[in-house]
Amino acid sequence: MPGTALLLQPKTKLSVETYPLLREAVRQTLLEGQLKIEQAKVQTYWQSGKYIQEHILLNQDRAGYGDQIVVRLSEDLEIDLSVLKKIRRFYRFFQKGSTWSLLSWGHYRALLAIEDEKRRYELADLAEKNKWIVRDLEIRVRNECWRKQVEDSEGKEVPRLPFVCLGPFYTYRIVKPETIHSRSQELLIDFGFSHSAELSLYSETRFGPDTLVTSAKDARGRYVLEKVTNSNDLLYTFKAYVERVIDGDTLKVEFELGFGQRHHETIRLRCIDCPEINTPEGKAAKRFVENQLKGVDFITVKSVQTKREKWGRYLGDVFFGDKPVYLNQLLLDKGHAVRVRN
Repeated sequence: MPGTALLLQPKTKLSVETYPLLREAVRQTLLEGQLKIEQAKVQTYWQSGKYIQEHILLNQDRAGYGDQIVVRLSEDLEIDLSVLKKIRRFYRFFQKGSTWSLLSWGHYRALLAIEDEKRRYELADLAEKNKWIVRDLEIRVRNECWRKQVEDSEGKEVPRLPFVCLGPFYTYRIVKPETIHSRSQELLIDFGFSHSAELSLYSETRFGPDTLVTSAKDARGRYVLEKVTNSNDLLYTFKAYVERVIDGDTLKVEFELGFGQRHHETIRLRCIDCPEINTPEGKAAKRFVENQLKGVDFITVKSVQTKREKWGRYLGDVFFGDKPVYLNQLLLDKGHAVRVRN
C-alpha cells in the first residue's frame, strides 16, 4: 500500500546493532504506531458523528428520528448502540474539531461527561498540556461531576435506591459445564464469582440444571442440599468479612461461600459514586464507612453476578448490623455519595 513504508519508519533512524538499540527502536516504533492508531480512531469517530448529526438535523422535523436512526445504524452495521451514541455525542460536544494531537479516544470518552462546553475544552487543554493518562483525566471528570451533582441536589430530597431483595445465605444454582470440552459433564454447583464444584461432591441427591438449592442440616447433623423455590432473587446473597475499606464506595472483602469455600473480592457499591480518595471529600467518605463498619462481625452483600464494572470489580449492595442498614443508601443520605447508573 502507498505510504506503508513511510508509516513504519521511526522519526529518528536508530541502529539495531545491539540489543539495547533494538529494544529502543521497537519501543519507539510501537509508541508512534499506537499514537497514529489513536489519532485515526479519534478522527474516524468525529467524522462518523458528523455524518450522523448532519443527517439528523436534516430530518429534525420528524419526532424521535435521531434516536430511531441511531438504533437502525446499530442494527444494520452491527455496531454496539452505546458506541454510536458516544460517537454522536462526541461530534456534538467537539464540533470545532480536535486540536489536541495527544488525546486518545479514552480521553474524549471521559470528557463527554462534562456538560459545560467551556470547562470541557479547558480540561482537554489541561490533559494535553500535562500529558495526563486517561485515568488522570477520569478522576478529574468524576470529581467535577460529583461536586456538580452535590450542588444541584442541595435542598432536594435524597434519592432512594431501588429495593434490594436479600435471599438466604448459601443458596446456589445447579449449572451445566460452560464449555463442550469440559473434562466432565458432571453438573456443577455455582458458588458465585466464577467458582463452582461438582455436585456429586456435596450431594447424593440428583438435581436438574437451573435448579436452585440451599444447604441445610439433616437429622444426623450433616449439611445436605435441598431444593428451594425457583426465584433468581434468592441468589447471590453472601455473608462477608471486611478486609479493607479502599474508598467510600469500594471494599475489599472475604466471602464465605459455604462448604468451607472462601473467596476474596473487591466490591464496588452499586448505584452510587463517592468522590476520589485523593480529595478531602473522598477521605471523609472513606472515614465514614470505616467508622460505620468498625466492630461489625460481618456484612451482607447482594452481588450483581452478571455484571462487572469497567475496572473489573463486581457491583454489590452492602448491609450491616443486627437490623440491617443499607450502606449504599446511607452514604447518599449523609451526603458522601451521589446516585449514578451502573
